Amino acid sequence: MKLNFSIFLTLISLSFSTFAADKVLNRGNGSEVDSLNIHQAQGLNSHNVLRDLYEGLMTLDAHGKPVYGAAISHKVEHNVWTFYLRPDAKWSDGSRVVAGDFVRAWRQAVNPKIAAPYAFLFDNIVHAKKIMNMKLTPKNLGVRAINDFTLQVNLWQPDSAFLEKLSLPIFYPLPKNKGENHQIISNGAYKINKWVVQEKIELVKNPYYYDKNKVYFEGVNYWVTENQSSELKRFRAGELDITESIPDSQIKWLQQNLSKQLHIAPYLGSFFLGLNLADKNLKNHKLRQALSLAIDREILTQKVLKTGQQPAYHIIPHELVGDKEGYLIGDRQNDKTKAKELFKQTGLNASDLKIEILYNNSGNQRKVAIAIAAMWRQTLGIRAKLLNQEWKVFVQSRKSIKRQAFRSGWIADYADAMSFLELFTSHSRFNFYRYKNPQYDELVDKIKITTGSKQKNLLIEQAQNYLLNDIPVIPLYYYVSRHLVKNQILGFVDNVADRHLSKFLYKEGD
Repeated sequence: MKLNFSIFLTLISLSFSTFAADKVLNRGNGSEVDSLNIHQAQGLNSHNVLRDLYEGLMTLDAHGKPVYGAAISHKVEHNVWTFYLRPDAKWSDGSRVVAGDFVRAWRQAVNPKIAAPYAFLFDNIVHAKKIMNMKLTPKNLGVRAINDFTLQVNLWQPDSAFLEKLSLPIFYPLPKNKGENHQIISNGAYKINKWVVQEKIELVKNPYYYDKNKVYFEGVNYWVTENQSSELKRFRAGELDITESIPDSQIKWLQQNLSKQLHIAPYLGSFFLGLNLADKNLKNHKLRQALSLAIDREILTQKVLKTGQQPAYHIIPHELVGDKEGYLIGDRQNDKTKAKELFKQTGLNASDLKIEILYNNSGNQRKVAIAIAAMWRQTLGIRAKLLNQEWKVFVQSRKSIKRQAFRSGWIADYADAMSFLELFTSHSRFNFYRYKNPQYDELVDKIKITTGSKQKNLLIEQAQNYLLNDIPVIPLYYYVSRHLVKNQILGFVDNVADRHLSKFLYKEGD
């Protein structure tokens, strides 16, 4: 399912002029998507588009909660999950969506040749780990089609978050048929019409979607909007109905002039600065401690960002742990005196030390990087080199052994602390920090098989304390979702997942 950009650029596509202007939804989507391959897509902007194109066994409702999608019901008996598919589900070419389409896609997802970044989410499915470690073939995966509309999945152990995970792109099905000219065949409310790289992705309503009569917009444009200030101008000019973000520097003006269109809401995500522990200087634990203590999170959130982000001294958002406050190690305030003392103990010379901070093209990301660099220079005398890249380049570049510090963070794929803890295991494909701690790995494995909430929370506390002690990343702040939404666009519901499928949106008066 690899995409050929040149083919998309030359596709003979439907013209949006056939739709009334008010039947086309224009959405800002941040950076250019890194992929529309369900097994390779990593960025949230890619997932935004994929959620409109595809539908898994489970999907999300307007509130960001899991509901049935391609499935209509399920049952669980002794870790065997049986899903019953809706008989009226079809692909955008008119063919039926059957259980075999999920078997095909899931086997491909765990195939080590594919190297899917999110393949670790299959770990609890029988034989998935052995397949990914090349000890078994994908055909041994614990999933089978009983018939066209019955899918059986065998898990190793109970998983209370399994249904929510099934709404993620990595669990989407794949059709048996191949699209003409490699065009994507999808089973969601929309299908792809045209992809103009670094400009926009055009979607049109899937005429075979089982719920098409409830889908208001005939087309959806996902626009590349890397610069938040330019995105705001396009929104004010009427070119966008929804923005991906807002320029934090203009928050006061937005609150005074566009308050009814401004949406700022809690979000299950943490922003942190990634550190490459293989770097010769960053191997020094005292240096990592000093770098963390030199950053004033309050100034960062209140003076630099100014849109409701909360200072973070932990990695997992408080909403996902049992005890909200006061149970984790670590200073809750920046400590410049201690930072200077620790840096002195490193034996390093500040004048000879320069740390590169890598970030993706974004006005807000640039401001954060500049602020961190200034704090390091002021407190420790360390100079920082700032390097920005386009998102698609950045997601690959951050993996390089040459990287030192880089913008990082995580939005919960599902509402569980494990969504964060698994990132830092030795085998995680998202462990760009080269953090390896066998004790931490064992603890995470233990959490997976722990069912009692009190005991699980204690283990989560221990795991997070390992991360706070070892400092593979420096927590900076907890995210909030930030959008501008036209007043006439209805159905947009603020939720902690910040997921808003286009099929739920409609215009006032219709």
